[in-house]
Amino acid sequence: MNNITFIGIGAPRSGTSWIANVLRTHPHICISEPKEVRYFNRHEVQAGKLKGKINPNFDQDLSWYMRRFSHAKPGQLLGEISPVYLSDTEAPEAIKTNFPDIKLIVCLRNPVDRAFSLYNLHRGNSLIDDISFETALEQERVYVESGMYAKHLERYLQYFNSNQILFLIFEEFIANPDKGFAQIYNFLGVDSNVNNDFSSFDTNASSKRRSTKLHKFAFRFSQWLINVRLSVILTSLRSIGAHKLFRSINAAPAKKDKVRDLTRNNLVELFREDIIKLEKMFNKDIRKWWNL
Repeated sequence: MNNITFIGIGAPRSGTSWIANVLRTHPHICISEPKEVRYFNRHEVQAGKLKGKINPNFDQDLSWYMRRFSHAKPGQLLGEISPVYLSDTEAPEAIKTNFPDIKLIVCLRNPVDRAFSLYNLHRGNSLIDDISFETALEQERVYVESGMYAKHLERYLQYFNSNQILFLIFEEFIANPDKGFAQIYNFLGVDSNVNNDFSSFDTNASSKRRSTKLHKFAFRFSQWLINVRLSVILTSLRSIGAHKLFRSINAAPAKKDKVRDLTRNNLVELFREDIIKLEKMFNKDIRKWWNL
């Protein structure tokens, strides 16, 4: 089997599921099953019921990780996208140790909007109580901490050269996806002259699960297929839309709230210094994130 070529490291709620779904359609790219292997992060998402939980995948051997690509075709580039890697303190060194020449893809979203989207996801999945965004910000550090992009990427630059990291802006990517995917394909060294069909993929919008037990059963079943090297079944089910159908059946309508102006302004001030540092790190003008 080929070596791993690329890893998407985040950020959470920044279009990574949509990017993975489109990359799956490229004939020379194989995305892991599941898309988020979560192998290199020592900790789980630090919120609600998962706060402080250690990730058991971290202590698995590399063969366990490579089985997540057993459906790959000869010659395909192998990659996975686990947004939790961005803010995990041990992930950069763990990735470097195993794959020193890896290419990293990071897609970042306005940190205020991303924090609110992550809050809605956690609330919908019952990881936190049905509380206001403001209360969640007080109780859970993850919503602000995971948006300190420059702070987290500084750790990656201790282990990887900047030319190993493709830096993308979510808002620009959504506005011109053809350009965004061309950047990814050129970065990976695969044919960029492909017809991308964006209409059939959703953007993993936040919703509330009807049944957590059903979700866990489906996850355990998919992990069993992967462990017995039958992940090709998962890719086949995905190709006929079964994955998307299951999600829609198990999804209930989510509350459509908005971030209060005062809350947004306060968060912009919290993120401002980190955003300025990020602009300098990647020579990117992202002042629109805080000029709102």
